[in-house]
Amino acid sequence: MFQRFTRRMTGATGLLIGLIVMLAATSGPVGAQPFERQPYQEWQYENRRPQRGYEGFPAPGVYCSYRREPIRTCTYDKRGRERCRVTSWRLVQWCS
Repeated sequence: MFQRFTRRMTGATGLLIGLIVMLAATSGPVGAQPFERQPYQEWQYENRRPQRGYEGFPAPGVYCSYRREPIRTCTYDKRGRERCRVTSWRLVQWCS
């Protein structure tokens, strides 16, 4: 399991691990302090293929989600018609 995980680790999974470590390092004992709202954070990654980000609750009161945006390159043919194709993808990951 661990070998397969390390083989397929991408920027998005690295982001998830970093986020979990950051939240674990900054959180104190449960119930010691009233909950403080985390600031909104956003990261962007460009890849040749569409990637999946993390969606869910990595910690109480913190929700993460993502979207995939195609990056298109457009050209015009001899007849003047526009032809567009997807050249890469942008992964936008955010947590609040």
